[in-house]
Amino acid sequence: MLDMRNQLSQLKSSSYQIIIILMVWGCAYGLQKLLSLPVASGVLGFFLLLFLLEMKWLKLAQVDYGADLLLGELLLFFIPPVVGVIQYQNLLMISGWKILLVILISTALVMMASVYTVKLLLKHEDLNQEGQYE
Repeated sequence: MLDMRNQLSQLKSSSYQIIIILMVWGCAYGLQKLLSLPVASGVLGFFLLLFLLEMKWLKLAQVDYGADLLLGELLLFFIPPVVGVIQYQNLLMISGWKILLVILISTALVMMASVYTVKLLLKHEDLNQEGQYE
């Protein structure tokens, strides 16, 4: 009985946290439409959430479980694209190799850019630490 209450409490908490995340996304959507920004509202919402967390206006504990729940069920969000793939099978049979090539090249570019960025940041951090000890 106690375990069920705990699960119910966690579900309630996660629901509130998902509502907070959706409110941040809604604000980002409104900003994107109001300012006619060429950035997707999801990306803008991500940076808005990051800003709120960095400024300590929103605590990580206020969105932690909700975000984990959304990430855990992420596969459900990919069902519509899978249906689209099934619907346009002829197009994929003709141009599938081109799409696959673009996906592979773009994935490799993102990975290389990520590695380069991390190396650059680590080098910058090492230089800052050396300056502190001298």
